[in-house]
Order: sequence, then C-alpha cells, then structure tokens
Amino acid sequence: MKIYLVRHGQAQPIPGRRRDASLSPLGHTQAGQLAKWLAGDARLDGDTSLTVGSVLTSPLAEARETAEYVCQPLGIPARVQHTLAEADFPVATELPSATAPFARRRGRLLSERYLDFRAQARTALAELGRCAEESGRPVLAVSHGGLIGTVVRAVAESDTFRLKLYHCGITALDWSDGRWRLSHVNLWDHLPVPLRTT
Repeated sequence: MKIYLVRHGQAQPIPGRRRDASLSPLGHTQAGQLAKWLAGDARLDGDTSLTVGSVLTSPLAEARETAEYVCQPLGIPARVQHTLAEADFPVATELPSATAPFARRRGRLLSERYLDFRAQARTALAELGRCAEESGRPVLAVSHGGLIGTVVRAVAESDTFRLKLYHCGITALDWSDGRWRLSHVNLWDHLPVPLRTT
C-alpha cells in the first residue's frame, strides 16, 4: 500500500486569514508543473514509478484547486476528505521548542488543540490507508503543511521535530510489515528551482 501526500500550491495571502485561500499565480504554475510531471513518466527515484489510483483532497480551496490540476491528466475525479483539512492554528507553535523541549502547557507536554489535531491526522491516515487497501492502488492526497507534518510525526511516533514542506512537494508512505514507513519526505525534483517555495 502506498500513499502520496502532496502539499498544495502557494496560496494567495489574505489579511487576517491563515487558510482556505485560492492559489496564487505561482501556486497555479506549481500545481500545473506537478500535474504535467504526474502525467508523464513520474518517478520517485531512478527505479520507482509514481502511479495513482485515486485522488483525495482537503476541503480547503488551495488544496481543491491543486487537486483539480492533478486530476485532469490522470482522468480521475478528486474526492473531498475532511480529515485532510489544515489546523486553524499555527501547528509549529504547539510543538516542543529547541529551547524548551520538555516545557509543559497546563500540566501537559502538548496542548489539547494539538492533541485533537494529531488525532485528526491519524484518522486521515487510517482513511487513506483504507482507500488504498480497498482499491489496491496508490492514493494521492492533497493537503497542507501542518497536516502532512503531523501525519509524519504520528508515523514516527514523535512530536519533537518540525518539517518545512515545499508547495507541491511529495511525501510518500509505504505500508509494510504491519506499519507505515516513510520512503520520501518533501520530494520536489519535479519543480524547477524558481518554483520551489515554502
């Protein structure tokens, strides 16, 4: 079983809003480049072809618009999965910091809202896994930096690290020996250097 997690293309900055914004012109270009690469002979490395059986997306605009680009050349529709939505708070601020890795907030190492979001990320991963298992084909999910990073932390069983994920970068997970394994984190080889943004 394989799952590919893709961060959406760059979104338009909207004052006072952190999420649910349309893609910026650069974001449209990034998503178009990703779609073009997927439509060709997409490879994660020299030997591993990237094939997609289904596409799922966060309900937020920047992810849905990115998924539309991806789905066109693949000829498959995207399905909305609500557990792929981004947190409504900056996830990085809820993680232990380098200066205080064991600091407690109200008697807990992690805040309630982060713990709730981590549970959402675990549910998202379980849903994606079921989709891949039922179809027998890899699943591509378009989501957000906070959600993808939290899925990776859930797989690693550690909340003590942060990831800087690139727009339209790919994180790949493989199921083997009864557990998820990270095979690629933040792959961006398909994006020319001027299109690589965080």
